[in-house]
Amino acid sequence: MSYRYAASAIVGAVLFLFYFQPFLPYSQRNQFSPHWWPFPVTALICGFLLSLGLTSRRFWVPTCLLLTLLAAYAVLIVADSVIGAIDHNLFPIEFMFIALLTSPAYLGALLGAAIDRFRSRGLKT
Repeated sequence: MSYRYAASAIVGAVLFLFYFQPFLPYSQRNQFSPHWWPFPVTALICGFLLSLGLTSRRFWVPTCLLLTLLAAYAVLIVADSVIGAIDHNLFPIEFMFIALLTSPAYLGALLGAAIDRFRSRGLKT
């Protein structure tokens, strides 16, 4: 079951690289940023698919996704501060924005739990 947590962390790393573009200088990051609406949709699908079929610790999947994004962004903030002397004085709001974008993953895990419960009871008519 731990491969699901690792897959969730990999999805978080890919989302971080694609949306936050840490390889660009700070002044150019927002110029080339893609649209943000696929981010929560991807988080929802990831939370649903990776937690489907789990019997315990279902919400660790979206938590791994969220913690990966928060850790990667914290490293990016430190790197920006050290290399470019950029002051991220609104970093708590930035972390809340990441948590808000990742919150649909918890809804996906909840939908996976509902489907698992429905499938375990069977179709009784």
